[in-house]
Amino acid sequence: MSRRFAQWALLLAILAILHGCDNKPRTVTVTGSITRGGQPLPVSKTGYVQIMLLPDVGADEQYTTRVGRCEPDGTFQIPEVPPGKYRIGVEQFDPNPQTDKLNGAFRAGDSKIKRDLDGKAPVTIDLAKPE
Repeated sequence: MSRRFAQWALLLAILAILHGCDNKPRTVTVTGSITRGGQPLPVSKTGYVQIMLLPDVGADEQYTTRVGRCEPDGTFQIPEVPPGKYRIGVEQFDPNPQTDKLNGAFRAGDSKIKRDLDGKAPVTIDLAKPE
């Protein structure tokens, strides 16, 4: 009987170790759209609209900013985002990457756009009424 107990104990220990090896934090894919007055922001062939997700954490906490680009129809998709509250920045670089046509009004560090992101519902932001 003690041999069978030892086998079960060994099996449970192996399963516990294997379960502990997959401790990656949960992430989601954030989808949504950026518009102004219900229309996508127009950009030239060399321009683009960039979205930045800045975790809404304390000043002394470490974080990773997630970045994505809008498609011509205003939609975006940003993979591997830890769920949580984020400040969302939007910049319209057109015709070259050095010029934000929005003049920094929605830069991630200053943006008033905040959302809880869980990957379930698409994020819809209309810059005409951003909050």
